[in-house]
Amino acid sequence: MKSGSARKVQRTRLKRLSRWMNQRTMTVTISTAHPLPGFLGDEGLRLLLFGGKGGVGKTTCAAAAALDLAAKHPAASYLLVSTDPAHSLLDCLAGGALGQNLTLREIDPQDSLARFRARHQQHLRTIALRGTFLDEADISQLLDLSMPGLDEMMALLEIVAWVKEDRYACIVVDTAPAGHTLRLLGLPELMRKWLLVLDTMLAKHRFMVKLFSKTKTYRKDAADLYLEEMAADLRYLWTLLQSPAQCRFVPVLLAERLSVYVTRRMVAELASLQIPVRELVVNRLLASQPECPLCTARVATQTALIADIQQTFPGHAPWGLPLCLEETQGTQRLSALWAQLRPLGTWQQLAPASAPAPASAPALGSLAAVDNPAYLPSSLMRLLLFAGKGGVGKTTLACASALRLAQEWQGKEILLVSIDPAHSLSACLNRQIGPDAVRLSRGLSAIELDPEAEYARLKQLYADEVAGVFERLSAQAHIHIEFDQEVIERLMDTAPPGLDEMLAITRVVELLDQGRYDLFILDTAPTGHLLRFLEMPELIEAWLKTFFGLFLKYRQVFRLPKMTQAMVELSKKVKQFRRVLTDPERAALMAVTIPTEMAYEETSDLVAACERLRVAVPVLFVNMVTPEACCPTCSALRRGELLLLQRYQDALPEQSLSIVYRQESVESERLGSLGRSLYKGINSTQPVQHLVEHD
Repeated sequence: MKSGSARKVQRTRLKRLSRWMNQRTMTVTISTAHPLPGFLGDEGLRLLLFGGKGGVGKTTCAAAAALDLAAKHPAASYLLVSTDPAHSLLDCLAGGALGQNLTLREIDPQDSLARFRARHQQHLRTIALRGTFLDEADISQLLDLSMPGLDEMMALLEIVAWVKEDRYACIVVDTAPAGHTLRLLGLPELMRKWLLVLDTMLAKHRFMVKLFSKTKTYRKDAADLYLEEMAADLRYLWTLLQSPAQCRFVPVLLAERLSVYVTRRMVAELASLQIPVRELVVNRLLASQPECPLCTARVATQTALIADIQQTFPGHAPWGLPLCLEETQGTQRLSALWAQLRPLGTWQQLAPASAPAPASAPALGSLAAVDNPAYLPSSLMRLLLFAGKGGVGKTTLACASALRLAQEWQGKEILLVSIDPAHSLSACLNRQIGPDAVRLSRGLSAIELDPEAEYARLKQLYADEVAGVFERLSAQAHIHIEFDQEVIERLMDTAPPGLDEMLAITRVVELLDQGRYDLFILDTAPTGHLLRFLEMPELIEAWLKTFFGLFLKYRQVFRLPKMTQAMVELSKKVKQFRRVLTDPERAALMAVTIPTEMAYEETSDLVAACERLRVAVPVLFVNMVTPEACCPTCSALRRGELLLLQRYQDALPEQSLSIVYRQESVESERLGSLGRSLYKGINSTQPVQHLVEHD
């Protein structure tokens, strides 16, 4: 724990920072003479989804759109939904009252899955018992396991059910960050394959009934009708998602290089799924402040990226929202958001990059990068995870830390690893990073793991061995058992969601065993999906236990030596990863956040979850803090940020608080400088659990 004197020092620093606050407030007003975008005015839209990289303002835009539509059409009913595992809609609304015609729901995919099972358990049991040689105990075990993405798929099906009920004129959806949203939108195809497995099970039953009945015919029963209903729901979902008249996906982004990069990939994937995208919302555009060097540099970068956005997305209408100097929370501020919206091309805010700063303003290069830098990790450390809400700068700080440690630890090897489905290492480092390690500098390499490829290899191994088993059985018994073969092949589809990511992590464990790398720095997925990942070892072990049980029970029929060995190895590596992760001398989670209310709430949840999972969190990096300046824009932003910094200090006293100031930009060539500012040196053998006792 921190000493009382250490906390006193930190509070003194915060008070000193607060003296620089400018007490004036600013409001940004923009002409509303411009027409509104189609997603706020098109009649007939039933489903409106907001998505993008984490931290760009998806939740704010979704909540503001729902409030706007409900206010314009008081006679119609609207629904505002969150599918993000780390919900923030309630935080965004800040207790504000919704109109009588607007309902809020934050979907819990696990609750959705539980309701689905309660409604359909008997149908699933009947189909499985009819279609396989497995007994009722086997079926019960398999149905208790999660199928890949099934929990999230249930959330989508719940939304479809609400659309079909026709209770709401439009459903507005606040989605998870880009990588996981694209996964979610791709789930209907996965669900279709799962239904084909169930239909294959019933096909055997239909064949046997026709074979042995007097009439040689088959009459559909409740199980058949159940499958037909599920298939119809999936067709309806795809039709809805791909209908420009009824559905719209609105990407939200910032005029920042990394955000544009992620949005470009997301829009391309949405196009391949034929999900309509017509408009973009570029959020937090800064007005010109030529007297402030920080604002001047940001506006110059922003202006160049606005031109890039207009060229990169020629078929889409880009719209711009200004930077709000106070956090957009509560129904009153949210309701006023779209009044500030205008076409991106009308933003005339180019400020001369060479404009001289007034004598009273500090030079940009003289501004401190970090206040209270963190202690360098112990040389005993093997695993560092950079985690936090989407858009807080996890990737940037992970890259900067890797560069600093590579300089500090001469003779050691460090591997920088992305386990986020929406990889950002390539954009941050300005180097092409992929599934094979890329050398960045002496002692440092980087890799973006490909979870789907790892999962595909395991499934192929299983399919090959199962095919061999049934080939032998068919030859010995002189019968055709194609139905049973396809069902058993599909058992691999009962794997829990996230198995693919866990399989990718086994590569890290293998490299750790080989001793090739001394330290692994993980750039993780945003909070909600990271927590599922951290809980994954326990889920994997339950699934393996069930799978092994079936192998042992039917070992006289099924001999799958290669698959069995692969499962044994997977079990060992999962347990090994868990042991390292919960050892505070060998692993730590470096929490990254920003000074906003929603980030504060999500960070508090993250730290509490890590405590429950016994994962050490010695450091909290509060990123993108506005530095002290005479600029009224910076001063107004800084006032609210200082209050949140104090709340972080009071609520999370066990974590060392490092304040990382907003930079003009953090291009790849500046990462090394940032890394040098993030940490102060220590005795390299000092264990990490003692570090949190120092300030």
